[in-house]
Amino acid sequence: MSRRHSSFIEAFQHFCSSRELRYARCPVCHAPLPYAQRVCPQHPEDEVEWHEASGKAVLHTSVEYRIGYNKNKPAPYQVAVVELEEGPRLVATLEPAADGQIQIGAPLSAGFDAEGRLVFRAEREIDRHSRRDLALM
Repeated sequence: MSRRHSSFIEAFQHFCSSRELRYARCPVCHAPLPYAQRVCPQHPEDEVEWHEASGKAVLHTSVEYRIGYNKNKPAPYQVAVVELEEGPRLVATLEPAADGQIQIGAPLSAGFDAEGRLVFRAEREIDRHSRRDLALM
């Protein structure tokens, strides 16, 4: 793995550990980069810039895991691909809705759980939970 590739991952993880959701953008054409893309295809020689995301997203797809793969994350839990308001898509934990499934295209808000993991919750669910339970962006 190249240093440039790994520094992209390290930068994203650093921002998340600081409870900040950021996305990469080309400094020349200002195109937001997908999280799987490390350089701008139009300007591959330029380093990316990191910008604060609004924390608003929509649900693209989700899956419920019924087997626990991590002792700190007991099953069942939901993982989703969300599309940020700024354009990039990313994978994160999806907090389940109190009334069942969250529909594809539902508006979501980003936050961090008590352990500092990035999570998304349906916007209508935010009012049902204390702000101390989910530190919102």
